[in-house]
Amino acid sequence: MKLLSLIVLLFSYLISIDGLKILGILPFPSKSHWLVGHQIIKSLVDAGHEATVLTIYPSKTPIKNYKEIEMSSIAKSFEEEEKIDPFELRKLPLIAGIPFLHWMGNKFAKLVIEHENVQKLLKTKEKFDVCFLETFHGNAMSGIFDHFDCIYVPYTSSSVLQWADVMTSNLSPSSYVVTPILPYAGKLNFAERFWNTLYIQIENVFYYTYHLPSQRALYNKYFPNARRTFDEMINGVPLIFLSSHNSVTGGRPNLPNMIEIGGIHIPKKKELPKNIQEFLDSAVDGAVVFTMGSIVKAEEFPEHIRVAFTNALGKIKQKVLWKYENETLPNKPDNMMISPWIPQRDILTHPNVKLFISHGGYLGTTEATQEGVPILGLPMYGDQGRNIAEIAYQERGLLLNIDDITEETILKSLTELLNNPKYKQNAEEVAKRFSDRVMTPQQQVVFWTEYIARHNGAPFLKSAGCDLSAIQFYSLDVYGLMLAILLVVFYIQIKILKLIFNKLTGRSGKKLKKN
Repeated sequence: MKLLSLIVLLFSYLISIDGLKILGILPFPSKSHWLVGHQIIKSLVDAGHEATVLTIYPSKTPIKNYKEIEMSSIAKSFEEEEKIDPFELRKLPLIAGIPFLHWMGNKFAKLVIEHENVQKLLKTKEKFDVCFLETFHGNAMSGIFDHFDCIYVPYTSSSVLQWADVMTSNLSPSSYVVTPILPYAGKLNFAERFWNTLYIQIENVFYYTYHLPSQRALYNKYFPNARRTFDEMINGVPLIFLSSHNSVTGGRPNLPNMIEIGGIHIPKKKELPKNIQEFLDSAVDGAVVFTMGSIVKAEEFPEHIRVAFTNALGKIKQKVLWKYENETLPNKPDNMMISPWIPQRDILTHPNVKLFISHGGYLGTTEATQEGVPILGLPMYGDQGRNIAEIAYQERGLLLNIDDITEETILKSLTELLNNPKYKQNAEEVAKRFSDRVMTPQQQVVFWTEYIARHNGAPFLKSAGCDLSAIQFYSLDVYGLMLAILLVVFYIQIKILKLIFNKLTGRSGKKLKKN
């Protein structure tokens, strides 16, 4: 009996470690978007699975069981054709970002599907078990996954959850769940709820009248023999990974198949370059780290902004490490070190770092959140305003509007954040909540991916709402019938009251006598 139990246990163990074949598509020319998908797939590779990844950012060193199919030409062609000045972009009305994202999704879907290396892969007899793609307006690419008959698992690269809500039929009330493009957080006032609701409905109109039809057309064009329809692919996902965590975004409704993995992109701490290590070690009064990410270059700041920051940062007693892409900075103060590249994640772990100045990108602010570092946010576009608004609402940072930047406003913000202990205390409290989890983000990815593979795609995780039309989902037909019944009842009551009134006043009798 013991021998039989041992055999059963061994057999179960062998099944549990049987390697899956993973396919990932990481097509968007942004390191922040790429990094989340890369770390999701690498977590599975580290757990013993095998991956093939279509990527525009190939690894510098080979990774075991991680095969890359390069698509870097996509990023190059897009950057050459569509070079965008972030300072000009932020001048556009917020509403302009909605059609731009949909247009970009169509463009990328075409570029990826038509890419010669993708076409070569489609002609092979490869087999994959689970496939990953960021839900970022490029759902026509899911046809690649249908071609290989694998389980499609979407993910988000930020706290943006509206697209995830649509794919899972999750309901998020606009009274407190904020659209990514508005800088609101916490309890919304009437005006904020009005604009939030309006923008969400405008986004829904674009999504249902432009995005879905155009992506469906691309899917049908490139995959005419697909086993599953476009709607079955995007409405039939067993689960979705969300690069968010409730300690940062606050309480909001998530269905059980919406799995939070916020922080998965954060790697283990590495040693700092010697010059940066020595600079931070010598910061006896603390240090300020200033970086605007990979898209916004500090050397391209308008001159008045560059001068304002140079002067203001030169007046504080803390040392300043600024990611500045030029080798020289006019009038660089003595307390400042500039570098065209900095290991941001590792720098934020240094105990002398007292403040992080950032554009508000989700990945960078998440790294600062994990280390309990207060943040001064300078949001430019996208979800950055909302990210910083959340941080300011939790009183672990401040938002400084780019249009309001002067030497005085910068100094005022720096003085408040560096001298008021509440920001550091609140940042450390959120850091504790962020790290206090049953499983790490990597463990979550491995467990749930293996779970849906073990259960043949786990269709039972899917909400029944995914199979309903918009009219059925929102019960518009039910409310319509209720309204019709109320109108009929109201009509009958009016008729009865009219008859009673006429009877009591004798109007009907007088009318009959006259006739």
